[in-house]
Amino acid sequence: MVPAPSSSGPLEHLLAFLRAHWRRLLLLFFGLLVPLLVFVSIAEDVFNKEPFAFEKPLMLALHAGASPTLDRVAVAFSLLGSARGMVPVTLGLVFLFYRLRHRLGYFLMLSLGGVALVNVLLKNVFDRPRPALWTPLLPEPDFSFPSGHAMFASALATALAVLLWPTRWRGAALLLGGLYVLGMMWSRVYIGVHYPTDVLGGALFALAWVVALTRALQIHPAFPVKSREE
Repeated sequence: MVPAPSSSGPLEHLLAFLRAHWRRLLLLFFGLLVPLLVFVSIAEDVFNKEPFAFEKPLMLALHAGASPTLDRVAVAFSLLGSARGMVPVTLGLVFLFYRLRHRLGYFLMLSLGGVALVNVLLKNVFDRPRPALWTPLLPEPDFSFPSGHAMFASALATALAVLLWPTRWRGAALLLGGLYVLGMMWSRVYIGVHYPTDVLGGALFALAWVVALTRALQIHPAFPVKSREE
């Protein structure tokens, strides 16, 4: 007996797939593909030593609005994002989430420690000198692209948003994390140690890095935690 032909064709299968997985596809598109493509575009121009016309006017405009209060805010952000500020934060968060569930601790360790190592590698590959438009508040001795402060801030904010997403704290994590990343990006340009593309590229790379780890380690569903072992 010849079976009846299926009434569903490729289009129906595609629509069913999209309905079932649209959230994951949006996450991969806006959290991984778009940030990575923008980073690659910026990195290509930086590697080829091509100038960005908007950077100098934007930096000079920020510097023109400098004040003692903004100086203190920018310095506080930068000190918080330094190795001295972030190492204890990283160790504390890794320990906390490792106790809740081992895989979450590994995820945080790879998210935060990973971008720190990648940042050192990328700085030496691109070899971009620091801006020299004015004497910075906190001079930096190494290269400029990408910003390590922006990378770490973006990785931290994204990782915490991922971990807290199934909880009632996800809205606060998104809002506070976004403000923290924007504040860190602003502070590095305001101080005068980074170009705008340094902080933008760093933040976008870290976002893509953490989203990729989220999918690779299959972090969700991460809560509720029913046992301390996977």
